[in-house]
Amino acid sequence: MPIQTTCDLCGKPISMPPSQYKRAKEHFCSRQCHLKKLNAELNPIRMTPETRAKLRAARSTDPDRDTYKKYYGRHEHRVIAERILGRALLPGEVVHHIDGDKHNNNPDNLMIFSSQAEHAHWHAAHKVKGGDAK
Repeated sequence: MPIQTTCDLCGKPISMPPSQYKRAKEHFCSRQCHLKKLNAELNPIRMTPETRAKLRAARSTDPDRDTYKKYYGRHEHRVIAERILGRALLPGEVVHHIDGDKHNNNPDNLMIFSSQAEHAHWHAAHKVKGGDAK
């Protein structure tokens, strides 16, 4: 008869055979919960919210960095565009920086196109080669 217990990390109810229950010092509902617990014990100060914020700040202020700023692993300009729209971006929607500066994510500097084709038409109409029209 299975033994009813709870996951030591998340508290989810689980059942397991008596032999498995007796053998284990800790009980987890999934491998993911077990790995989270191990990571918390082995790396207690790694990737806390404060650490994530520090890394994000360090990466976003590098003037030589030729990439978009990230916000928890997502392009920051796309997150801001979603806030402007009040919804998630649809597949294929493109967010354009009007002044050509990838790091200027001011809402007034962002344009949202429904497709890459529409974005390309805008560039063709404004004859923008390297940078963007100002």
